[in-house]
Amino acid sequence: MKNINLVKTVFQIIKKIGVEDIIICAGARNLPFVSALEFETFNVTSYFEERSAAFYALGKSKSTQRPVAIITTSGTAVAELLPAVVEAYYQNIPLILITADRPKKYRGTGSPQSIEQKNIFQNYVENCFDWDIEQPDLESELFVLNYSLAKPIHFNICFDEPLTDGSYSDALFSNIKLNQVENKLYLENLDSKILVNKIANPLAIISDLNINDRNEVILFIKNNNIFHVAEFLSGLQNHPEIKDLQINHLDGLAAVLADCKFESVIRIGGIPTHRFWRDLENKYIQFKVYNFSHREFKGLVRPSVMNIISDLQTVEINYSFDFLSQIFLNKNNKLLAIKNDLLEKYNLSEPAFISALSQIIQNEPLYIGNSLPIREWDLFSNAKQQMSQKVFAHRGANGIDGQISSYLGWSESFLISWCLIGDLTALYDLAGLGMCQLNNKKRIVIMNNSGGQIFNRLFGHKKYLNSQQVDFLGWAKLWRWDYVKIQQVQDFKEIENHQSDKLVIEIIPDNQQSDSFWSEWDQVCKKKK
Repeated sequence: MKNINLVKTVFQIIKKIGVEDIIICAGARNLPFVSALEFETFNVTSYFEERSAAFYALGKSKSTQRPVAIITTSGTAVAELLPAVVEAYYQNIPLILITADRPKKYRGTGSPQSIEQKNIFQNYVENCFDWDIEQPDLESELFVLNYSLAKPIHFNICFDEPLTDGSYSDALFSNIKLNQVENKLYLENLDSKILVNKIANPLAIISDLNINDRNEVILFIKNNNIFHVAEFLSGLQNHPEIKDLQINHLDGLAAVLADCKFESVIRIGGIPTHRFWRDLENKYIQFKVYNFSHREFKGLVRPSVMNIISDLQTVEINYSFDFLSQIFLNKNNKLLAIKNDLLEKYNLSEPAFISALSQIIQNEPLYIGNSLPIREWDLFSNAKQQMSQKVFAHRGANGIDGQISSYLGWSESFLISWCLIGDLTALYDLAGLGMCQLNNKKRIVIMNNSGGQIFNRLFGHKKYLNSQQVDFLGWAKLWRWDYVKIQQVQDFKEIENHQSDKLVIEIIPDNQQSDSFWSEWDQVCKKKK
């Protein structure tokens, strides 16, 4: 077999499983792939930096609901893919990883560009195919490639020299049988699932949902009068049909949960962002937990029941007491009034900027970074989400790397879209801004609070801040993006009708006001009445 035959075999496989887009990071060893792309019909995007390119492919796959392939050269270029592969694994996104390698005989020698690429991604890929020109199974008619399109797949292709060893039009390819199967890990969890008929006195937490599941979830909440927390990623936050049943300030209601006699928690969608979810491990161990999700991960160590979202149709909800109007809703509404007063009092604080920004974005496509931005959006956004709003965040491994690249891949087809991230998140992906391919309107909003303020809130000490004193004007200019600085709410008027296609918006909150806001808010949340 020749190098060119290996290339044609891989391209035939990925076409059959639905790949239309390829992101390529060109190098010497992957020359056979680079040159062969001239004769194929894939949509090809080239970029110089593998980590950003991989996250871009992840975002694009999430948006298109199709597998997207990324091709790299050998050596540490392959290792740069790992963060995106991990995130794709936990989000069930089918990244296709095609890595060029030196011949197998070089392994363990320390020869340049020779690292252990076989199984480098370990548990985070569904399959790793390590092929070279002497691969016997590629000549067999019995070779079957199983895939689920729920996890990444790795093709590690070892090329011998000469790298260019024939005409692509004359190349042969192995006729491999493809077999789409169910996600094994999902089946393992569902094998032990308990069919749920009745759930008593529940509080629901709705997180990451597919758009086509939103209507079913609304009907479930509405028909059963279920009190719930709707996170941003649900697409149902402040939705008018179920808003009367929505709990907006669960942090402040935790103190009265026991008085309200809740017995169970229903998680719908992805793993929730909310702190309350983590507290179910120990603090609220008395609550039974029921998962209804397309993802196989339970998100808790403690025992919980796993079901798919369509199982909601068979569940009967039983509330055996009338508590909400007397305790829960009264406290929820009181917290809402206090929050609005604090937002007005501290109108230069980070929460106040989040609230104002939500009024501008409304229901346009929105990507939110991890840590503080996504939690603040859940708490301070005033927008009423519509069923069609497109939303995305990295809630797989929950890391902050690759966020800008993922946003740019995800938003490529939208006429206008927004990305809200923190300053450290932006610094983690400085090369990502160059991944922008099309001139539709993109708005990257950076909340520059001089470091990781979420760690200050969690641990209460400045040493955890990872403080920095940079501004992002020079970064925007480097990649030829326009730039606006926001230092007070009135400054948002400058961006509402901004005509630039590519715009970086840097928000500079008053950190003293933010600290004062959170101090007063935390005190209010601790009170029982």
